[in-house]
Amino acid sequence: MKHKLWVEKYRPDLLENYLGNESFLSSLKEWIDKNDFPNLLLYGGPGTGKTTAAKLIVKNIKCDHIYINCSDENGIDVIREKVKNFASSASFQPIKVIIMDEADFLTINAQAALRNIIETFSITTRFIFTCNYVERIIEPVQSRLAVYELNPPTPLEVGKHMLGILDQEEIKYEKSDVATLVKKFYPDIRKVLNVSQSCIKNKELVLDSKLVNQTGVGNQILEELKDPAKTSFNIIRQIIADNNVRDFTEYYKLLFDSTSSAADIIIIGESQYQSVTHPDKEICFMTCIAKLLNK
Repeated sequence: MKHKLWVEKYRPDLLENYLGNESFLSSLKEWIDKNDFPNLLLYGGPGTGKTTAAKLIVKNIKCDHIYINCSDENGIDVIREKVKNFASSASFQPIKVIIMDEADFLTINAQAALRNIIETFSITTRFIFTCNYVERIIEPVQSRLAVYELNPPTPLEVGKHMLGILDQEEIKYEKSDVATLVKKFYPDIRKVLNVSQSCIKNKELVLDSKLVNQTGVGNQILEELKDPAKTSFNIIRQIIADNNVRDFTEYYKLLFDSTSSAADIIIIGESQYQSVTHPDKEICFMTCIAKLLNK
């Protein structure tokens, strides 16, 4: 079946279609020519091409590969049973590749277990880690990887990319509307694509004013904390639920950036630390909110 979601339909399969990161791209070309590459850690903000780059590699070299989404599979059992079994299995291809997507969700124990596996199977197996927050990958793992920060293409490049997609889909549009979407959601290219597709009505790009102008989740939370009421805790909890928030890291950072209180920073730091090993991230975040509201 063909992809109907633009974010997958227009995910580049060829190097020449990959946007931005020219320095990394030149290294990528060499790796594909050699049919080998170092163990990699690709990090950067959401929608900057990390997963796309990982998939480009396995599509353009001779390899067997396995994809693991670490936001769903992040424990030591996955490393022992899934990763190690694949790394130790026989293959008819020159190398095997293990993509650890969203690796910043891996538990500390899981990351510790990976250290030996990366070295033991280094002759036949390569690892590609992707993450938003490189500081959540422990130093012993980082030292075994070639680390690359992937930056988003310029807004102009994203805008041209969007115009090309709209033309290919035969969608009517105003360039000013495309510019509005890019400005609103840049540098998250994935968000630009998803919102653009959701705004298509009868083969025409029609901006949804509520969608484009809505206040971000983080700003809504800060507004409640700025002048808290008895209902603020439940309101913030509803905001989290309505927006289906799963990763709270950016909101901890937002809380940190918005305060100069040492007491607040201690609360935020303790809650974020506990969230690394706690199975329910929402409980940790709402515990943080409750402490900030009741300090």
